[in-house]
Amino acid sequence: MNKSLSSTIDHAMEVLKVLASSPYQFKISELESKLDIGRTSISRILLTLEKNKMVIRNSDTKKYKIGPFAYHLGNVYLENGNYESRVLDILAELSNRLKASSGLAKRDGDEVISIFSVENYKPFKINYVPGTFFPINRGCYGKCLMAYHDRDKVKKLIKSQSFEKICDNTIIDYKELLIEYDRIKEQGFVTSVNETFPLAVGVGIPIPSKDGAVRHCVAVSFIKDDHYLEKIEECKNILFECKEELSNLIP
Repeated sequence: MNKSLSSTIDHAMEVLKVLASSPYQFKISELESKLDIGRTSISRILLTLEKNKMVIRNSDTKKYKIGPFAYHLGNVYLENGNYESRVLDILAELSNRLKASSGLAKRDGDEVISIFSVENYKPFKINYVPGTFFPINRGCYGKCLMAYHDRDKVKKLIKSQSFEKICDNTIIDYKELLIEYDRIKEQGFVTSVNETFPLAVGVGIPIPSKDGAVRHCVAVSFIKDDHYLEKIEECKNILFECKEELSNLIP
């Protein structure tokens, strides 16, 4: 490899490392201030990275952030390291122990999306399939991951949406939803009872990543019966048992 190409690759890696740090999106001028690389070189690197979908540019803010091909590479890493298999094993163990369905969701930007799902032990399907986006006002995933999201962004999200009261306990009020988020952060877990489907009960906990940020939530769901309050406590205890291992598995 010639010296010029090697230097370009090194510079591209430096750009990507900055983009992978908080706040995870930067203008060219901000990158220039953080790197010992000229503006022209940074622009050329970003153009190449954008062409290959390693970065994407927000046309409104003019800021760059990590792109979808980097997500693909991350998935390859997880698959090669057998992380996906182990996460699914843990979810299957949760389902078997609790006789409930289980799953893992992730917050990506301002969206909450299902990543893994193990659907067992219910007479009808109430979980969302992997790849489905979740509402932010109901259910364990949406409420939990918004509770740990940036509060100013969350307020704007709530105000920009209108919510339908689809079940008895579906939260549609702005202030009530913020109070619910605060409650979730204070107690360290989330519950959902008659919010998404009649008789549907969910229990979930936040899963911090290695950098300490909460972008994942693991939850179980089951059908409400006369003993659902005791079942909620059992679910909480068992979920907390697997919290540390899941946190270590999730990048």
